[in-house]
Amino acid sequence: MQNPLLRCAVLGAAALLALAGCSGGGGAEEEASEDQAALTELSERLSDGEGHAYTAEYLLEGTDDPLLVAVDPEAGTAAVVVGDRPSLWSGEDAAELGVWLGQELDGLLPTEADVASWLAAAAADAAASAEFSDTTLAGELANCADVQGAADGPVGSFEVCVTTVGVIASVTAKVGDTAYTAKLVNYHDGVDSAWLEDITGQGSTSNQ
Repeated sequence: MQNPLLRCAVLGAAALLALAGCSGGGGAEEEASEDQAALTELSERLSDGEGHAYTAEYLLEGTDDPLLVAVDPEAGTAAVVVGDRPSLWSGEDAAELGVWLGQELDGLLPTEADVASWLAAAAADAAASAEFSDTTLAGELANCADVQGAADGPVGSFEVCVTTVGVIASVTAKVGDTAYTAKLVNYHDGVDSAWLEDITGQGSTSNQ
């Protein structure tokens, strides 16, 4: 993050705050403004990251089945593998890809677009409070937000960590009757075409 204020607000670690030159003398209004900016930055990072090609494996609470998500928007391919059950998508419409991902991940993991909307709503909600930190998961630096008391958004309280390229690193949230607890355990940029070809014969390809 190039903007020092955003870096201070999002990363939150004391050493990084000092290095970034954050002022400690601001009042509650200034702090709230910085929190809103940090939430907005995370939301925009997730939205911008939707065009990024990546392969991510998650550990989900309450199940032994790993969840693997592989997305390559430029190549028009994607795969979701739950345990040993793959589902594939191919096409050129990014909106259709987003709909397909939402359907395949339903009840398992919110999409980047979902979490981006939560963060944007919390940034605009005067009742919401947030605490920020940073962590490393699967070798990836991630910036985290713990949001509480959001009254106007779709989710009142949630915790989310976002990698520097806009991929969900972890999430804990309850949306209606669905509880999400997921953590990134393996990650790399891009999608291995040989691996994708290997699983093509194991799952059905969907074009919404």
